[in-house]
Amino acid sequence: MAEFGSGGLLAALLLFTALTLKDVYVGRSDHRGDVSVDTEPDSESGKPPKAALYSGPVLRFRYSKVFQEYSQAISQVYPDIRIQGENYPPTSVNRFLGNLISYLKLISILLVISGQNPFQLLGTETPAVWTWTQNNKIFSCLMAFFICNMMETHFLSTGAFEVTLNGEQLLV
Repeated sequence: MAEFGSGGLLAALLLFTALTLKDVYVGRSDHRGDVSVDTEPDSESGKPPKAALYSGPVLRFRYSKVFQEYSQAISQVYPDIRIQGENYPPTSVNRFLGNLISYLKLISILLVISGQNPFQLLGTETPAVWTWTQNNKIFSCLMAFFICNMMETHFLSTGAFEVTLNGEQLLV
């Protein structure tokens, strides 16, 4: 097995740190703003879209993945309704668990790359899994990265949505 110098390990550490921090702080900011269908200006005419000029009812979705499908179906039947959507936020417990897993992912990758044995500090016997991670650093870091990202996504995606029409919630 090839050994890596300290420069290569430092570069890998910085890459994983940057990706994790991007996931934690940048990737989660999109649930605050509204996303509107057909709100981009018409590139050919330069005029604002019809939905921006319309002052009729506003149908608002708090959505997960089904927003695009519902908004396209409703726009075909009722072309005069302006449709807006935003991500439905996860519960505070799920948000906490998602962030906790993100920080644990970063700590575990740092420990694997640095080669430190946390079990010696705790005064316990080193498990065989930890020895395996030290012998297979790249694979174990990638595995930790992808498995933790999968668990974060599970906790942070709600799959829920609600529909309101002019501020009045509709039963779906």
